[in-house]
Amino acid sequence: MARHLTFTDDEIVGRARAVFLERGYAARTKEIAAAVGLTWGAIALRFGAKRELFRRAMLDPDPGSGAADCTGGVADLRALLEQVRAELCQQWPRRLHYRLATQGDLTDEGWRRLAERLGSTLQAHAACGAVRADISGAELAQLVLDLLVGDVARRYLRREAASHHDPRLIERVLRLVEAREPAGVA
Repeated sequence: MARHLTFTDDEIVGRARAVFLERGYAARTKEIAAAVGLTWGAIALRFGAKRELFRRAMLDPDPGSGAADCTGGVADLRALLEQVRAELCQQWPRRLHYRLATQGDLTDEGWRRLAERLGSTLQAHAACGAVRADISGAELAQLVLDLLVGDVARRYLRREAASHHDPRLIERVLRLVEAREPAGVA
């Protein structure tokens, strides 16, 4: 007797995501079903319409929260920027596909939380003197996110592997955000 395979919603969404990333919303239900390993009817029973599966596949999970402290100094900040960049490499293509398919405004809590997490961490580093304090943490976070998203978008549009990136970008961003000695101070 054949064993009946069951898939979690997350497994179905993950497999469908790969098809949506390659084909966009134009992906056929037959292609999605083949990639998932279920019939479209079985998928539709769980998610309803293709639009709901697409929405779930393309909107990202909660990025979590980071502790806003500066005890590790620049090393922690470098690690945070690398982590944010890695999250953006995963999230940005999904967001782009979602926005193109829905032609709507994408108000997403995930982006807001990511910006807030980065902003609070940068603010904590500013309070410790490790990050420039002439710009608010929120404004600095937005600038950093814009730079990182630009790099991720450029690489995505060139179809470069997300893992292949120039480590000098993070070094440049660190130089941009690090605290500077006031002019005339020795």
